[in-house]
Amino acid sequence: MLKQLKGVYRRMPSWLTAPVKYVPNGLLFGSSYRRCCPTTDISLVPRNLKSILDYTREHTEWGKLHIPHNVVEDEAERILASIPIIDSEQLHTSPQQFVSSDVNARNAYWATTGETGRKPTSVCLSDQSYGYEWRHILAIWELGGYSRSKDLKLTLRGYHFRPGEILRRDPVYNEISVDSFQLAELSDVDFRVLIDKLIQLRVSYIHGYPTLVDVFMERLEKIGKSFPVRALFLGSEGTSAEKKKQFSRFFEGRVLSWYGLTEKVVLAYDEFADNRFKVFTSYGYPRILEPDSQGIGEIVGTTFVNWAMPLINYKTGDYGRIVKEGSSLIIEKLSGRSGKDFIYESAQKKYPITAINLPENIQGKIVFYQIIQNDFAKILVLVLPRICCDGDRKKVLDELYSEIKARLPSFDVNIRMVDDERMFERSKRGKLRMVVQNIKVN
Repeated sequence: MLKQLKGVYRRMPSWLTAPVKYVPNGLLFGSSYRRCCPTTDISLVPRNLKSILDYTREHTEWGKLHIPHNVVEDEAERILASIPIIDSEQLHTSPQQFVSSDVNARNAYWATTGETGRKPTSVCLSDQSYGYEWRHILAIWELGGYSRSKDLKLTLRGYHFRPGEILRRDPVYNEISVDSFQLAELSDVDFRVLIDKLIQLRVSYIHGYPTLVDVFMERLEKIGKSFPVRALFLGSEGTSAEKKKQFSRFFEGRVLSWYGLTEKVVLAYDEFADNRFKVFTSYGYPRILEPDSQGIGEIVGTTFVNWAMPLINYKTGDYGRIVKEGSSLIIEKLSGRSGKDFIYESAQKKYPITAINLPENIQGKIVFYQIIQNDFAKILVLVLPRICCDGDRKKVLDELYSEIKARLPSFDVNIRMVDDERMFERSKRGKLRMVVQNIKVN
């Protein structure tokens, strides 16, 4: 139902939707938003774990097989540690075993993970999780003084609008969205005109992936233009504490960032731009799988908000260390989405990898793809198609080529198929690297 309502809203003329920004959050985001009380208090974890474990056992095939009867709060964390680990490949191969028996077309919808990473996977999300999600996200943004009805936000998008359409106005989020691709193609004169327009509209916040904000900042620096805002909201993509400080200095505002996943198993926020993320225990519960001598290991999460597909011990593919600080949990040394990956057309012109956002029909046909760049304006893309696409692999490669070429028309793009993951380069921790960048740019 939620997905259908969004579709109806997007088809409505802008003059009709403009008043939506004045609709109170509690009414706009639904009853789950009104019921939600975001907290980082770890004392609530045993109770929340018991609730989700009991529900998962009662309503999912996977839960019936792996979760014991009558979980006791005091034993919930111990029981959690004894339950098998879930990964994205299991989710992709047999999603129905994780879906709640309560799910129907009126209370849930399907989304796709992994826009720029490995194993794109379909996930069933409850309509209620939408309200829970926004209550937590707005709790983060409110730390920067943000009010949805009062404050106009500039959102830097990593996907294409229609040709010639650079800006979009969305009253629901009271934001102006910018197509980062077309923004990069503007001349300095046209870019200056656009910035003057945004300043006149009194944009007071910026929201986007760090890589997109970085490119935006570089364009502003190039034309000698300032763009002060009250705060920057950096989406779920890693970046250094030093880069956050640089953003704060240039834009003269506070930087707030968060870590989360489409699967809704963990959400944490960095309040002081020091890359120490405080965990919302009202949202999910993260723990570390097989920590090393420094306590660093892969983060596995358990949802408290998505009852349509209540994932337990889900491998995030990200790494970090979790420490207790007062009554809260803090994720430190977080790594996974580097936020530093760019494709270079020249020493002066680069594109963030987050801007290569593949459509769902292609995402579902590949396990992973890796971009290797050795020369300006040239990239090699290694692709591992899914086994189910065996008879159609050339078509998959052709589709991937067409999508990447459309996003990077000035690049020489070469696509090559690989047979297994061993063909991909990995990080020191053994993680698959999205981009292998061999160009050194000062």
